[in-house]
Amino acid sequence: MPKGKKAGRVRDKWRDKKWILVNPPSGFKGGPIAYIPVTDEEKAVGRVIENTLFDFEKQDPQQHTIKIYSQIEKIQDGVAFTRFKGHEYAKEFLRSLIRRGTSLINFVNDYTTADGYKFRVSVIAFTQRRLNTSKKQAIRHMVDEVLGAEIPKLTVEQFVQAATYRKFDADIHAQVKKVAGVRHIGIKKTKMLSSPKAEVMKQLPVEATQQ
Repeated sequence: MPKGKKAGRVRDKWRDKKWILVNPPSGFKGGPIAYIPVTDEEKAVGRVIENTLFDFEKQDPQQHTIKIYSQIEKIQDGVAFTRFKGHEYAKEFLRSLIRRGTSLINFVNDYTTADGYKFRVSVIAFTQRRLNTSKKQAIRHMVDEVLGAEIPKLTVEQFVQAATYRKFDADIHAQVKKVAGVRHIGIKKTKMLSSPKAEVMKQLPVEATQQ
């Protein structure tokens, strides 16, 4: 250390942090899903929290295979309120589904709920034996038909429930099994692309958004 200079006091960053409870997004039941430290509540808005479905329900160990992403919308009185940002299969679970001598089918498309939330939905299927191209295309068409008919009728809360608690999976499987045997078929991933509020803000004049 140079002569004549005193060592500065090291600031304890953890002492400056505030701990807040994180509530689950609309569509899920139960109490807080996380307890996190934040330095600035305003800057914490928009932060994405990762949990497993088990953290919400604490019932079935199999729920550890589903990751849920929640985005903080606001913080009030030490509690963070969130919205559903998306979900996906855990990588370990996805790897466990792979088998030799079978076909893997992927399907991705965008859908909008009845209340204006747009999601990208990814479906994955593992068949019992190899399929030709025409049957794979038939399965993708059936998946699109089921989701295209159901999602526009649902609110975002109903969509969240159907996507994460495997209602969509059951409805899709009921149709696909008419074409081919499948070992597993389900919504591998969802991602919110836009919300009604975001779309309204895009359409407002610049002056209005700055007020």
